[in-house]
Amino acid sequence: MAGTRDVELMGRVARLYYLGGLTRVQIAERLGISRFKTGRLLDAALETGLVTITIKPSALIAPEVSDALAGRFGLRHAYAVRVDETGDEEADRAQIHDRLGRVAAGVLAETVTKDDVLGLDSGRTVSHIADHLARLPPCDVVQLTGLTGTVQQTGLEILGRITSVSGGRAHPIYAPMITPDPDSAESLRRQPGVKSTIAQYRKVTRAVVSVGSWTPPESQVYDRLVPAEREALLASGVAAETCALMFDAEGQALRGLDDRRIGISLQDLRAIDNVIGVAGGPTKRDAISALLRSGILNTLVVDEPTARALLTWP
Repeated sequence: MAGTRDVELMGRVARLYYLGGLTRVQIAERLGISRFKTGRLLDAALETGLVTITIKPSALIAPEVSDALAGRFGLRHAYAVRVDETGDEEADRAQIHDRLGRVAAGVLAETVTKDDVLGLDSGRTVSHIADHLARLPPCDVVQLTGLTGTVQQTGLEILGRITSVSGGRAHPIYAPMITPDPDSAESLRRQPGVKSTIAQYRKVTRAVVSVGSWTPPESQVYDRLVPAEREALLASGVAAETCALMFDAEGQALRGLDDRRIGISLQDLRAIDNVIGVAGGPTKRDAISALLRSGILNTLVVDEPTARALLTWP
């Protein structure tokens, strides 16, 4: 049984963390204990009931579907986002992107600390996160891939918008996501600016990634390849991508464009503590399924109809 002093210390740590908003490192420094002991005391505060947490579900979240999705695919967290289907395909797609961006922005605002290093992919849905992000601690933010897409959806543009909110350091990549040939990619990787950002990948603790679909095609990479390249990749079994890394329908990684891409490696992406996938809509269902099977994603933000469809698939 914990002694009186331990309970008092547990209470001080819990108050500083949950009410004072201090990080574990800050608490450890203030109280003269290790950050590991700080973590153990926080865990004990929950286990003993000294601290109880009540989660108030957002009106945008379907909690039962979210929990079922997390359980089915072994996710740390899942957010099935409610949408109002109108039958207008374009309007429904716009609504999905906006609501996924809003929920993902809330997830980042509530979970990211100044001690995190946040990695960002590019893409339309990811760009909507910046539309709704009102606050973020001053953490480092790293661009996970080179440039592609429209001006508003490039990793560089999203990086700038996010760091304008957080005030943290930005680590950009001034290079294309896909180069014409392997030699060009290798040359760009050796450039000081690109090399410096790539060196940050092993420090990333949280990442937000998009999901590109190849069957049917709705992908930043697909749209920028010549027909012969697309056909060759489809013939190899590509069904989905994230950060220009290719996967088949079973979630197996494929070589794809690895020798021509500028961005985070599969090994470094898998090593990140929390990879948050943000994607939705009927055209992305197969691709999201592939990424879930890959085991890369720890958290998923997805629209409720797509979440329900994923729960019914074998």
